[in-house]
Amino acid sequence: MATAWAHRQAGDAHDHSAVEAAGSEGGLPGRSLGGRQLGGHWLVALGGALALWLALPATALGQPAPPDEPPPDVVDEPPPEEAPPEEAPLEEAPPEAVPPAEAPPPVAPAEPKPTAPAAAEDTAAITTQPGDVSVVDDSDVEQPAGHTPSFLRALRLGGDSLVLGAYLQPGFVYQADTEFWEDDTDGFDFANARLTGAGQMPIYEELLHLRLRFNFDVNQGNFAVRDVYGGLALRWDDDAQTVKGGFGFDVGQLKQPFGLALLQSEAKMQFPYSSPIRILAFGRDLGAKVYGDLDVSNVWMRLSAMVSNGEGGFRQRRNFDDEYVFTSRFEIAPLGKMEMSEPDLKESPLRLTAGFNIGYATALGKGLSLADVGASELRYGGDLRVHFAGASLRGEVLRGERDENEGEPGFGRLGVSVQGGYVLPIPIAMPQFELVFRYAQWDVNDDLDGTEGDDYVVDNTAIRYLEPGLNIYLFEHAAKLHLAYRLTDLLEGPKTDVNGDVLIGDAFYTFFQFAWL
Repeated sequence: MATAWAHRQAGDAHDHSAVEAAGSEGGLPGRSLGGRQLGGHWLVALGGALALWLALPATALGQPAPPDEPPPDVVDEPPPEEAPPEEAPLEEAPPEAVPPAEAPPPVAPAEPKPTAPAAAEDTAAITTQPGDVSVVDDSDVEQPAGHTPSFLRALRLGGDSLVLGAYLQPGFVYQADTEFWEDDTDGFDFANARLTGAGQMPIYEELLHLRLRFNFDVNQGNFAVRDVYGGLALRWDDDAQTVKGGFGFDVGQLKQPFGLALLQSEAKMQFPYSSPIRILAFGRDLGAKVYGDLDVSNVWMRLSAMVSNGEGGFRQRRNFDDEYVFTSRFEIAPLGKMEMSEPDLKESPLRLTAGFNIGYATALGKGLSLADVGASELRYGGDLRVHFAGASLRGEVLRGERDENEGEPGFGRLGVSVQGGYVLPIPIAMPQFELVFRYAQWDVNDDLDGTEGDDYVVDNTAIRYLEPGLNIYLFEHAAKLHLAYRLTDLLEGPKTDVNGDVLIGDAFYTFFQFAWL
């Protein structure tokens, strides 16, 4: 290649010499350096040196170029032509790997399927579910109803650790006025407006639990404390065991274990108001209660005992007279534990529970009368309740024997209450209709009839209530309507006025209940 290129340069130089010669003949001056003329021969020498320089790198590197290869400035073109064949296998590899990658897609759609139910469970976990502990009593029977919507269920915080609930009982009362009883009580009313809560936390596996309960009432326009207590409970409830049960204690303000009418939750009643003989129970108080229950082959029993200040709870926070009230109650259910609900909305098999109470106050407060302050009193009683196929029946008797006090003779007290109901077997899921009836009679002082003073004192006479009614349950106790009529009879003293008219007029009640239990 260098030789051919040199010949080509020599030809160019010959042509150039001819031009220079023509120039000289034409009178063009020649170029001189140091007295010597520089003609076309210096170009020939320079071209040969350049050809030699270009040939050396290829020889030294041992990479001779092909005979017909173009000059060195074209040698760089082949690499781009060789690169595509080397990269082509890399580009074709992914299409071959794609078919195995298509296997996961059938698995991918299946992954979200278990996720959706989990989200639903998380949503449901914030409200109570059937089988949860009630926020209004110690019942562990199904609560709330399975068809109760979530917005009418108590709120659960932290799983089962804390349950917050409430129940509202707005209504309207019509009381017929008489000349004797002109206290106009007609109008809208709140039987109860409660905020409730219950907490339970295991502190040793599933045997030992820490628990608390609170219950506040705002129906009178103020924030009244009803129940605030806590304690420990030890339970063994393995279904495989024949003998189950537990025991525990509670400290705070709570209901004393005396009287079915007192212990019955006001959120699970058949009437807008509790049985009137409830006034013969010792009520709520500050104190400590111990209890134990036992279930032997489905025969359930419970024994409770409590000591309290006898001052009426938060109405008087300390026990200034150093006197106490002692109460105790025993219950037995030979056919299995019953729910503390007045109606039988679940149409349960035959269930019955019998209860017995006894209590002694070393010094009464002013609960029933100012004349009772400081007097000692023994009270006792019994009750029976039955559920069967939508029918319910309960009866209770309470008796009190107050001792002599500051020269005044002692006397007795008596209260009797019987009520029943029947859920009509209408073949519809909801609502449920129930016919109810209650008979209640009580006398807080059997030695007085109310006529001893200048004015007739109704509280000292025997009183009787006859109350028929109709209940409509939309979501059991979570949403219901009470319709009731009350006939009041005074059994002592002037039973009628001078004209023969009744002293206390009839009453009509219409109450709703909305509850988050």
